[in-house]
Amino acid sequence: MTDGKASRQYVSRHAEPEAAAADRLEGAFGHVLVVPAYGEGRNLFDTLGSVPRGPRGNTLVVVVLNARADSRAGVHEANAAARTEIARAASGAIRIEGAHPVTAFAYPNGTVVLIDRALPEHYLPEGQGVGLARKVGNDLALRLHAQGRIASHWIHNTDADAVLANDYFDQTEAIPAAGNAAALYFFEHRFSDEGQLGLAARLYEISLRYYTLGLAWAGSPYAYQAMGSCIAIRPDAYAAVRGFPRRNAAEDFYILDKLAKVGSIVRLAGSPLLLEGRISDRVPFGTGKALSQLTGKRGALTGFRLYHPAVFGHLAAWLRALEAVAGSGGRADAALEELPRGNPFFLTDLLVESLEKMGAFQAMRDAIARSSGDPSTMRRHFHTWFDAFRTLKLIHALRDGGLPSLPWREALAEAPFTGLRSSTQEDAEPLRRALAAEERRLADRPAGIVARDDV
Repeated sequence: MTDGKASRQYVSRHAEPEAAAADRLEGAFGHVLVVPAYGEGRNLFDTLGSVPRGPRGNTLVVVVLNARADSRAGVHEANAAARTEIARAASGAIRIEGAHPVTAFAYPNGTVVLIDRALPEHYLPEGQGVGLARKVGNDLALRLHAQGRIASHWIHNTDADAVLANDYFDQTEAIPAAGNAAALYFFEHRFSDEGQLGLAARLYEISLRYYTLGLAWAGSPYAYQAMGSCIAIRPDAYAAVRGFPRRNAAEDFYILDKLAKVGSIVRLAGSPLLLEGRISDRVPFGTGKALSQLTGKRGALTGFRLYHPAVFGHLAAWLRALEAVAGSGGRADAALEELPRGNPFFLTDLLVESLEKMGAFQAMRDAIARSSGDPSTMRRHFHTWFDAFRTLKLIHALRDGGLPSLPWREALAEAPFTGLRSSTQEDAEPLRRALAAEERRLADRPAGIVARDDV
């Protein structure tokens, strides 16, 4: 299926109603960026002010202002202020008729389209949130792509707490379009608070980078940061996975889980996006929620823990076992034969029991049966089933079954994948920077099933 055909089919069958506004939006654009905004204040305008022109010309920024009927009064107030400020700061407002209010404004580096799902009669449905907001904006962008009105080969996504670098669009321009499904920008958190909130934000970032480094060391094709603020997606790949899930949280995790199965995930090492480390209740989990819990619960900071490094060793053993099965032409017994026996530091029984409960061995046998003995096809089937979600599920089963998490400094010191000689110093900031530098070295090795041998 060609890029254009896949996109047209998605637009006609699966796109949200707001995508039709593309037909009445004038002009063509060099780049497109989607920004959901929910109860945002000054941060939204810092984000908009940081959007560069880009090497292909003017940028279309799609802001999806959103709320639900049950959103807090403060969210509705902030949305009203943002609606007014966007109109005040822009010029040449053009209202586009449709199922929901859409207005186009002229901005210095291009056009801002405001899709307003924050008004009564237009609220997002109960139980839905940022995932639907992203889908609304990306569906509009995809329709423009299908019409040949976006020059770039990417749909960019960020959040209203991000500051973009001047080379933001240049970074994806350097990536070959063929074979790549998504690109992930490198990020750094901004730490305006040097007290408990600053420490909480640093520890949370340490946990994100530690997990990604552990996955990469184990050989997982899902070793990347699932950050909605940092994603650029190829239009054909977006259409192939049916767009963002409408869910109220983890929409970035789940779309990347699907994108990794249709192409490579490119990890960028250019100028980082700057993200605000802030407390938030916008979604039930994620950065804002984690910071709220770390600062609001007594002892959470001093008792902060990371996964035991051994869980990644057990994951690595399972991935080697799958490789042994593929290398043997599909002999299922090769998986168990590959697992260590008689090693006091390796809990083989726990690993096998956890995998059995997940249905991993049956899934492996099913993959063998569908692969006709072809190793490459077998690997793809293995890792399509044993994806990012099931990887996390296995790690949790190992943690809960006998490999409990460790105090964070102890975990950093023991892990073979952090690149740290010592983690005994009191200050978290040098350790955060060291992990960031270590993760940045992954940038020349794309993730994803199609890049399995490169991870």
